[in-house]
Amino acid sequence: MMRTIKTIQDVRLLRQARVFSYAFTSYLKEEFSGLKEAFDFDGLDEDFTLDMYGFMVVLEKGDNLRDLSVVGLERKREGLLGSLPEFVEKVERNGECWYKVVVIYTNEYGMVFYLPLEVVTDDEMKTWLEEQAERDAIFQGTGEGR
Repeated sequence: MMRTIKTIQDVRLLRQARVFSYAFTSYLKEEFSGLKEAFDFDGLDEDFTLDMYGFMVVLEKGDNLRDLSVVGLERKREGLLGSLPEFVEKVERNGECWYKVVVIYTNEYGMVFYLPLEVVTDDEMKTWLEEQAERDAIFQGTGEGR
């Protein structure tokens, strides 16, 4: 069951529920704060929402990564596998690993998908994520864009 994050309260609830590790929820909090800053929002964290920009989506075991139509990635296009991500990053902290996948839908709207490593059970999906992350790490290292 995927989790959507639109407000800082959503992050806090995930942390309280202990559904994910402290390291992962801390990372999500940092990510949320980074988005708030990127959208140049000066108010309180509690007043900021991602509703009009696109939101953060945390995928969990059992989610069909090839059918994420509920968040705009249709089955007929292979869901996440058929998307053209703007950026893919493999994040490692405290012995844990997850992927961050940024998919831009329009100039004003995009989603950030977070996939803990144990969520990715499909070999083709694992290979695709690894290749995307490696490519983006190379581009980042050279300063080149796509």
